Amino acid sequence: MNFEDYASQDAVGLARLIRTKAVSAEEVTQAAIEAAEHLNPKLNVLVMTNFDNAREQVKKDLPDSPVSGAPFYLKDVNQFTSDMPTTFSSRFFEGASPRADSELVSRWRNAGLVILGKTNTPEFAEDFVCEPTFRGVTLNPWNPEVTTGGSSGGAGAAVASGMVPLAHGTDLGGSIRIPAACCGVFGLKPTTGLNPMGPYFMEFSNGFNSDHVLTRSVRDSAAALDQSAGPMPGSRYQIRPEVSSYLSALEEKLPQLRIGVSTSTPYGEAVGKNQAASVDKVSRLLADMGHQVEEYTYPADLGLGSWMEDLWMVDVVYEIENRIKEVGREPLHEELEALTHYVRERVASLSAMDLYRARQGAHEASMQLIQSMIDYDLVLTPTLASDPIPVGYMDSRTENFDMETWGERGHAFAPFAYICNVSGQPAASVPVQLNEGEHPCAVQLAGHSGKDHLILQVAAQLEQELRWDRYRPPIWVGNL
Repeated sequence: MNFEDYASQDAVGLARLIRTKAVSAEEVTQAAIEAAEHLNPKLNVLVMTNFDNAREQVKKDLPDSPVSGAPFYLKDVNQFTSDMPTTFSSRFFEGASPRADSELVSRWRNAGLVILGKTNTPEFAEDFVCEPTFRGVTLNPWNPEVTTGGSSGGAGAAVASGMVPLAHGTDLGGSIRIPAACCGVFGLKPTTGLNPMGPYFMEFSNGFNSDHVLTRSVRDSAAALDQSAGPMPGSRYQIRPEVSSYLSALEEKLPQLRIGVSTSTPYGEAVGKNQAASVDKVSRLLADMGHQVEEYTYPADLGLGSWMEDLWMVDVVYEIENRIKEVGREPLHEELEALTHYVRERVASLSAMDLYRARQGAHEASMQLIQSMIDYDLVLTPTLASDPIPVGYMDSRTENFDMETWGERGHAFAPFAYICNVSGQPAASVPVQLNEGEHPCAVQLAGHSGKDHLILQVAAQLEQELRWDRYRPPIWVGNL
């Protein structure tokens, strides 16, 4: 299988070729491995590989699923695997031992996804960019001078470059959608709890996080969700899909939807011209499809504040404390980045009542946000407020780190994503190329809890019009 044939297929397409014996799973896997060997030195996507295990896996009978045999990368955070360690992209976790597969990893294996390695991420997935000290910057295949986005930057670059058709991402404040937007691919953050987080964790960030995948096609996202969605026995979240199959739902006829549209941030600020143009282009497409498109305005005061950081920071400190207990010592100063040192100090200063008030703040903001959307099926906004920022613009790593500056720059860059984590609602980033050959922009579709299928259905309609399967960055497997 040559590189062009490999990279031109999504996961569903590769699985179909394998199933019909047009190509073998071994050939697909070898193409993916060789693609990684060629492009990873240029992009720094993979931080560990699992090639030998992958080769052995595809020699056996594969499960029957729409994505069986498709090459896949995991992100080096939150999910555990029996055959690779999880280091949270932190030097303090170097040498950590693997653990038994997390439930979500087991479901992906049972679907026949072939795990080839783990992708780069900022330390503890806590940044808007992917520039960790531990393993270095991941570069954007569209333009190495700008960010891939964070925290699933390795996944975004891998999928955009054609190294794999889909890759795992986590999202507690936009970490699937921000890199999807920066890298010109599709990224769905599912309804909180739809994909399981156990058995090691009840939840992340007090309910902000949703794991799923970044993909080049909508159908790959839907097919992957069919394999992963649904509660784990004993878990706090018992969220079940509202459709029998997300993939099959893509074929269903959509009724006329009422869609709210905004190009102002939740703070009432304007966005860049490319972001506004992308929303205008997509809103016109949706109107031409027969949907009712109206202006939407975010509530004047969502009450967003420092409590948001308090909620995700606790998880970081929890993992560090577990590691301290495991290795029997405190981390050396150079084993943690500047933001992580700040996080430890911040969490140490919090009381139980501080955390309770933070959770209450999230509840109140969620109620206000969803009430403002109650008359709409979806809300359309930009995914980002600007074009991808330059590499090095965000500093969470060095002694020059300043929390106020970091927060202001990050939220100015990506103000639309994290509010959907606070509310738990599903949201997706859809790539939009304004001019042929240019770095794509992106819009966000946000829906109501449990209505993941509706976002996927609308995204599939847009995919037919925008044809982002033809978007090709300069660094592309098919060019090898």
